[in-house]
Amino acid sequence: MTHTTDSLPLSGVRVLELSHLIAGPHCCQLMAEEGADVIKVEPPGGELARSREPMRGTGDRRVAAFFAALNRGKRSLALDLKSEAGRAVFRRLLAETDVFVTNLRAAALERLGFHPETLRRDYPRLIVACISGFGLKNAGDFADRAGLAMVGEALSGTTGLSRDHDGNPVWCGFALGDVAAGMTAHSAILLALRQQERFGTGRLIDLTLPECLLPMVSVALARIQVADAEVTSFAGSNNFHGIPYGAFPASDGSVNLGVNSDALWKKFARGIGRPELADDPRYATYPERARRQAEVHELTEAFTRRHTREELTAILQRADVPVASILSLQEVLDSDYYAARGAFCEVDDGIGGTLRLPRDPCGFDLDPARLSLPRLGQHGTEILTDCGYGPEDRARLAREGAFGPAAEAALA
Repeated sequence: MTHTTDSLPLSGVRVLELSHLIAGPHCCQLMAEEGADVIKVEPPGGELARSREPMRGTGDRRVAAFFAALNRGKRSLALDLKSEAGRAVFRRLLAETDVFVTNLRAAALERLGFHPETLRRDYPRLIVACISGFGLKNAGDFADRAGLAMVGEALSGTTGLSRDHDGNPVWCGFALGDVAAGMTAHSAILLALRQQERFGTGRLIDLTLPECLLPMVSVALARIQVADAEVTSFAGSNNFHGIPYGAFPASDGSVNLGVNSDALWKKFARGIGRPELADDPRYATYPERARRQAEVHELTEAFTRRHTREELTAILQRADVPVASILSLQEVLDSDYYAARGAFCEVDDGIGGTLRLPRDPCGFDLDPARLSLPRLGQHGTEILTDCGYGPEDRARLAREGAFGPAAEAALA
């Protein structure tokens, strides 16, 4: 079913986004797909992701894959917030906004006159969602440090739990911390909107990258506090999930398989044609397998290397052991499973093409017209008109530098 904008859960909610790269844009894209009017305020040169390679197109008609992944369904307004005229427009927008989302550093926001705590004072009804590396306050030595997703992942312990078979930490390979922060911000904003609806009050949401990741390691954190020290200190790919557990080579790639209980070990041993291992005292219990991770990995790999991913999947599925091929990104795009689930949508890239990208898993389908990327400043005139700025006002603002250099003609 295709929903009209008015039937979507966030219809009527206005979101002002002042963010770049991943965390803030991901949060706001989710809200846009759920019906919110998301106004993305960008500097005159565009937010950082617009210029990140790789790009498609030529000349002025180019789109960055980085930007395309996180910004569909929004309206773009180019404002120079270093100018007083630009800041005046931004303040008017704030006065008519339900939610403000930013992942700029607090010091940068303060220089512009828009520190989150100041905004909460000046706009009591406004929900202010601030995503930062280490928080607005009580950050100690971490105050206003630069924060990347991988920094948050390191501090949260998630990287420490991602290890190769020799026990060395391995970065996950993508911005897990940013996506986790964007999803957490989305949930927190929905709760704050409920509070705003009931009581007419806003809220300051102060989110950090490492704290948004901590729930992912909550079981591991509890486990080290209650388990025998010996059980939690084994070297190898993990001392948490099970043995064998993780990535193993196939003849045509790799698979992930998980044996996270002694009962599954018995199924696994029989499934690979080694029933004698099921009750072998060297491997029958998790602590014993953990002490012999290298041995278990060696016998596991001796089996997996002889088979393709498809063969391994069939063999281990028959044994009722969790297993899946490790897919390339192209294989993900081509997957019949995702096609059947409707997991992807076709996004208008704004320059005459489309990109197949993940849709909001919550399942609110949009009119295809909303599944498009905004060109820089594309919606400036309509946004300003909605705020009561007529042609003469827009021309004046342009002369005063509100939209950056050479913008007078475009917004007159």
